[in-house]
Amino acid sequence: MKGAKNVKTLNHFSPKPKAQKEKEGRTEDLWSRILRHRTEILIRLGIVIVVLLLATGFFYFTYVNKEYDEINVVKSVPSVVTIGSNVMRFGSNILVYSNDGMKCVNEKGEVVWNETYQMQNPMIDISGDVVGIADYNGSTIYMMDKKGKLGNINTGMPIRKFCVSEKGLAIAILDDSDITPIHIYDTEGNTIAYFSTSMRHSGYPIDIAITENGYVVAVSYLYVDNASYKTDVAFYNFGEVGQNQTDNLVSGYTYNNAIVPEVRFIDNSNAVAVADNRLMFYSGDQKPVSSGEVLLEKEIAAVYYGEQYVALVFNNTGEGDRFTVEIYDRSGKIKDTVHFNINYEDILLTGNQLVIYSTDECLVHVIGGMDKYNGSLEGGVLAILPTGVNYRYILVTREEIQTVELK
Repeated sequence: MKGAKNVKTLNHFSPKPKAQKEKEGRTEDLWSRILRHRTEILIRLGIVIVVLLLATGFFYFTYVNKEYDEINVVKSVPSVVTIGSNVMRFGSNILVYSNDGMKCVNEKGEVVWNETYQMQNPMIDISGDVVGIADYNGSTIYMMDKKGKLGNINTGMPIRKFCVSEKGLAIAILDDSDITPIHIYDTEGNTIAYFSTSMRHSGYPIDIAITENGYVVAVSYLYVDNASYKTDVAFYNFGEVGQNQTDNLVSGYTYNNAIVPEVRFIDNSNAVAVADNRLMFYSGDQKPVSSGEVLLEKEIAAVYYGEQYVALVFNNTGEGDRFTVEIYDRSGKIKDTVHFNINYEDILLTGNQLVIYSTDECLVHVIGGMDKYNGSLEGGVLAILPTGVNYRYILVTREEIQTVELK
């Protein structure tokens, strides 16, 4: 073709210089090695995580299902508990009391403080690090905390029942002929609030409770009219919320044909009432409202409280175990049922554990789980107290105060 020899073909994909190709090859090789290295690290990390998860699961499964058959004494100190004395947990210390005095003892067996008095029928109440003690029909409430005396409260009238708050207040049902006064006192003995009841109008107050902060009070009133009877559970608020309410009454519930001998605040926001035929739960830190109710077919033998649970003990008739304990959470849902034969002295709810014991036997049960220990105790145990460490406890006898752990 004419002129064809002058035609040039332009190639936009002409070969790259050799040096450039070598440079790009090295770059691609570097990124491949980095990617491969990162992949290896992720695979190793994944293997480590899987191994750790499997090991954690194995040890947790072993721990949850582990049963103990021995009690190991970690340390012991001489006891200061005398014959005729009672022992209670008091914060991280031990409270020992009798008809002629009480003392606070630490884990080392040292007496922190000692208070003397003379009583015929001492009544005692503990809220956190505050304890109050008074004689039934006496007129003085002795108020103490973990450091020593807070004050003595002189009511001027016979005391039928009282309780204390961690804030350092005391509320008492008093006796004054035709009326029944209920007074709230500070540690200096000043009346900071009071109200009166009569059998004709509201009934007789058979139990009282006060929150840890001292703002809300619960009263159980029994009213009898000829052959019928009922119980009113009333809640009073002595803070700002209750100031605009008549007589500070913020809520109340009536239970016909029922006796409610016990009301109790589990904390500032949750309360429980125990009747002869039911268990009632309430929630709310200002105006408590009903949050649950359990109807009971059997007679309650005893009631025990923890920070999260309420335990009801029933006597069994017929063959099988002698006792049954039903454990409820703060909303009234049953969480566990335990059958046992121990002729128990006391029952302890600590964390997620149920501890049932006598002077020479003990059952440690995980709530919602299994028995961790079911065996003997030595030395004539008067009280078992929690330490805050799982399966470690303080055992109080007349001879020793022992720190022990399950083994």
